[in-house]
Amino acid sequence: MNNFTKLMMLLSTLVLLIGGGFSFYLTYQGNQPVTVINMGEAGVAIEGFDTVSYHTIGAAQKGVHNFQVTWRGAIWYFSSLENRQAFSEEPEEYAPQYGGYDPFAMAMNGTIQAATPELWVIAGGKLFLFHSGRTRNLWNENLPENTSNADKQWVKLNQQIAYKARMQ
Repeated sequence: MNNFTKLMMLLSTLVLLIGGGFSFYLTYQGNQPVTVINMGEAGVAIEGFDTVSYHTIGAAQKGVHNFQVTWRGAIWYFSSLENRQAFSEEPEEYAPQYGGYDPFAMAMNGTIQAATPELWVIAGGKLFLFHSGRTRNLWNENLPENTSNADKQWVKLNQQIAYKARMQ
């Protein structure tokens, strides 16, 4: 192995260790609630983007407060009444996977990493939002394995959140 490869492996290991610790911190931070939906301080999911528009028009489109739904403790904005209705009828079909958090970080070690709604992919009919173009590329390099790992980590994270809620 050359020095560059060794350095990249060391950096990757450090990122995973730090990210895992950060995920643990987010999950067990005292009485602060941990949400399974990526939302801002005002409780708006995925920065107010219309999650249905990714599926219907193939674009990231901002929603408006006139068309909103509360689901899983978050406020979801939509660009039209039709999109709001579609989401209301089948939220699991339109909601981003892993609560709108970056799926690659979830796949690597269950890290909750905020995603950017403008960086997205629909694969297998499911919406995935990414933190960066790099994580999107890494995710797509091995989609089946990454999806399997992220699904397992997501279940663990939700179990931790449920446990914490019961303990409060």
